[in-house]
Amino acid sequence: MNYYNPLNEWILNKTGGLGIREYQLEKIKEVLRFVNENSVFYGKLYKGFNIDDISTFESFEKLPFITADDLSAFGPQMLCVPQNEIERIVTLQTSGTASKPKRVFFTAADQELTIDFFSVGMRCLIDESDNVMILLPYKTPGSVGDLLKLGLERIGCGVFPYGLVDYYSDVCEFIFENKITSLVGNPVQVLKLAELAKLYGLKIRLDSILLSTDYVPDAIVKRLSNLWKCKVYEHYGMTEMCFGGGVYCQHQTGYHMREADLYFEVISDKGDTLPDGEFGEVVFTTLTRTGMPLIRYRTGDYGRFIKERCTCCPELRLMEKLRRRIDGGVTIGNRKFFISDFDEMMFSCDRIVDYGVEIWNETLSFKIKTTNNIMQEKTAQKELVKRKILTGGANGAEN
Repeated sequence: MNYYNPLNEWILNKTGGLGIREYQLEKIKEVLRFVNENSVFYGKLYKGFNIDDISTFESFEKLPFITADDLSAFGPQMLCVPQNEIERIVTLQTSGTASKPKRVFFTAADQELTIDFFSVGMRCLIDESDNVMILLPYKTPGSVGDLLKLGLERIGCGVFPYGLVDYYSDVCEFIFENKITSLVGNPVQVLKLAELAKLYGLKIRLDSILLSTDYVPDAIVKRLSNLWKCKVYEHYGMTEMCFGGGVYCQHQTGYHMREADLYFEVISDKGDTLPDGEFGEVVFTTLTRTGMPLIRYRTGDYGRFIKERCTCCPELRLMEKLRRRIDGGVTIGNRKFFISDFDEMMFSCDRIVDYGVEIWNETLSFKIKTTNNIMQEKTAQKELVKRKILTGGANGAEN
């Protein structure tokens, strides 16, 4: 079946008829000149380099990487615009060696780029007839939920920002009563909602779910698909990207990357750029940002590009689903385990909705939460069974 991917038209419009590689190389040259002229940090970092000589991807790959520690230590020096042009500052704790938190700066134009990508990317799973509930923080202007809300409003669909889940029973009722057809949220929170709705016998019908903000276990995708009988999409992004990085299409074979605004590389542990198909650390360069451009920023994410292109949008590369970070993990016996390994194991068990794990002297101790725990917690004391909404049909409609 032929499927129209709105990202296809988006990338063609953004590149102005240039091939994606030609477009990205021109943008790389532009952003290098821009940061070299306007940023104290990059001016020092590229001392000894002739930026005008960067004319190929191979020459670009000789430039140094930057890391989260650089953001912590030199963030304000990376700015390329006056402070009064900064619209949003996000402060994040870093797990690196730097003691200071990292701060990421965005102009209004930088945020507009993300709103545009969200608006187009969400069309991969919804249209103007949908009612979309946002289970992400949205009250702060420029937050991920706020930018998503603005993007969805451009589609013309029903937009229902809610925030992170507090009372799971309330959210289940909200979905039911407002005839929500699509959810955007954290994997574990959405799973808890689906299991609670099943426990209460709610006849909720969703058409799509987009999971974001965290690693998405295959086991959760499978359970949500079975519980709510809908397609489950995934999004890849991080604050340093201004949230949007890539999104699944209906074929769900990988993330269509935001390559009009970001140039991605996958590098080896030696720092060499790897060809498509090989695993390594994901690195990105902002191509269109002005407030705080990031050049060859090491994400710490472990992934690879798929060699084959998706038929619905052949211009954009596909990144395989990300499963873990480069660092982290724990060795037990002669095997190294990552959080994703525990996630797949625990969430493959019916009714387990969350867990904690402690490791001591190579001994694992799990603390498991089930649907019963949700009902007993303070956040789910209001029982839907008393609200007389269990007799309706799909999302409150008649059967």
